[in-house]
Amino acid sequence: MRSWWDHVGPFAVVLAGVGGDGVVLPVRLPQGPGRRSVLEHYLRDPACWHKVDLVRHRDPAAPGGWRYEAHLLVLGPGYTAPGVVARRAAAAGLDRRGGVDVNVSNLAVVSVPTGLTDLTDSAGLAGSAFLDAAGGGLVASRLTRAAGHEAALAVDRLRQRRRNRALQRSRRAANPAQYQLSERQQRRAERRAAAGLAAVHVSVPGGARVANAAGVPVRAHRRDDLSNSYLRLRAQAVVDGAARTAAGRTRARIMAADLVAVHGARLTVEDGDIRHWARRWGRGIHAFTPGMLLHALDREVTAVAALRSHDTETMAGTVGLLRAGTRHTAWTQHCLCGNRVPKQLRDRRHTCPTCGLHGDRDLVAALVGAHTALTDPNQPGTAHIDWTATRYTLDQYGVEAINQGLQGALTESTGTPRPDRHHTSARTRRPQRSTHPSGRTGQAEGCRRARRTTGTSHSTNQWPVPSTTPDETNPAPADRTTPERRAAHPGLLDKTDTKPDKSIRP
Repeated sequence: MRSWWDHVGPFAVVLAGVGGDGVVLPVRLPQGPGRRSVLEHYLRDPACWHKVDLVRHRDPAAPGGWRYEAHLLVLGPGYTAPGVVARRAAAAGLDRRGGVDVNVSNLAVVSVPTGLTDLTDSAGLAGSAFLDAAGGGLVASRLTRAAGHEAALAVDRLRQRRRNRALQRSRRAANPAQYQLSERQQRRAERRAAAGLAAVHVSVPGGARVANAAGVPVRAHRRDDLSNSYLRLRAQAVVDGAARTAAGRTRARIMAADLVAVHGARLTVEDGDIRHWARRWGRGIHAFTPGMLLHALDREVTAVAALRSHDTETMAGTVGLLRAGTRHTAWTQHCLCGNRVPKQLRDRRHTCPTCGLHGDRDLVAALVGAHTALTDPNQPGTAHIDWTATRYTLDQYGVEAINQGLQGALTESTGTPRPDRHHTSARTRRPQRSTHPSGRTGQAEGCRRARRTTGTSHSTNQWPVPSTTPDETNPAPADRTTPERRAAHPGLLDKTDTKPDKSIRP
């Protein structure tokens, strides 16, 4: 062989100039069902430019806590499985429009058939011409958290708290001079000194970090001495966090694909910043991950919209996840007939006294959102509800058919986190709930008051199962709560969602 450019043997990575003749690293190609088509897609073109990056990953089992890898980067289009292409092509052919209503504990999607010939008329306003019922029926879907998901998260949070305490103890034990004594340790030292006893060496001080007058630590944390156990625990925490994130993204991608395959790619969602919810519903957002679901839905809709490139001129801005401003639409406060139905924070059911439409609040809001049009698709503030189209849909299907369609929504759970790899036989812990009133309001005698978790479903014989969302406060309605809880939250049942009580914590 004259040079490595003439090499026709096994696939290998050569690091020239290392050790004189260079280092040859054999490459292990991915194996398994369906992997051959992926390899042929990336490696069949010898003229394609490739790049090798040396990366490292956290691995507690590897020496030093790191696993080093060489990644082969192919500068070319990504691979898409034939099944995915067929599914997206079928979704691109669906002639439907839908609305997406998302909150902390569930995501509702409702779509109706539509024959949009030209979304933007000569005046710049969006118009629509709906098909009859023969073009397809009303379809409603809903994503909720799976049963037992909260219990699994409670076990995971407990393990994280124990791991954080172990990390803190390890850091304090390795750097005792950088921490002060706790109040209890200080009182013990004073008692021994007053009794004339020798001072006891404290290996793990429990006080605050030694800092200057401005509160800045005297020595930075990055200069601390860290034990091997500390490095191993921290590496394990990083690996577990990355595994949870990867599992959540995979789950969101699968669910987004299922939703787009049923409802099509013309979806509209309310324009809002989920980060504003984190202050009051941070635990619920962590459990349901609505932002991750919306991001996956946006990517799937964009991929399906790319298949309709031949309609770019006539369908510009109409295929994709559109965002509508809530100032002039207020999906949750309107009915399909155009009547405004104000709802308080506790109201999770929609009942219109004018047309008789009733159903889940989120599903009705998504149905209203399916009839939202935008003057400029890139400006959420130009959104408005096409009341002519909503009344046509109401007359076409009828109130009873819409009620049955919303009640029969396809419900799918977001699944549970990956199983516990360290304690396979560990029993799940349920949060305790006070059932016996005592002299102190809201607590049971001899029992600590349970911490309420946002999004936890309640047992009921009605459909759908009510749950906590950003549109309601923590206290439940009067018919679904206890006297001691009503006494603990006076006046909250009368508040509306226009002026939420920011003093309440979930």
